[in-house]
Amino acid sequence: MKAVLMVTALAGLAMTAPEPSYTEEDLYCLSHIINAEAGDDNCSHEHRIAVGSVVLNRVADERFPDSVYDVVFQSGQYSPTWNGSYWNEPSEDSVEVAKMLLEKGSQIPENCIFQADFIQGDGVYESFQTIYGTTYICFG
Repeated sequence: MKAVLMVTALAGLAMTAPEPSYTEEDLYCLSHIINAEAGDDNCSHEHRIAVGSVVLNRVADERFPDSVYDVVFQSGQYSPTWNGSYWNEPSEDSVEVAKMLLEKGSQIPENCIFQADFIQGDGVYESFQTIYGTTYICFG
């Protein structure tokens, strides 16, 4: 009888989805930089996850700015912000990867804070081959 009363009582309540823990600006910036850095068909889904994870790791690292926007637009860091490719519409996968990362957090070790076409920092965590060359995800 208690279960029936509970279901009846809950039936009148409007259920709402929880608010996301990120802003629309975070989603916009992260999906655009993922797309600009690894969004075309020559880059894997895993490559996109690594690129977005580096951005989030930088946000969490005291040596870098503390927002997605400020990390992405930090002077001299992400060439798509000055060559214009950042502004291209992101692929569906780039948006989905950005949402997943903003909800679940970085999917690589937290001290992976470098991503480039050359090795830097304290060694390579992972690398991705594309027709354009190699992208290295490196420890900082």
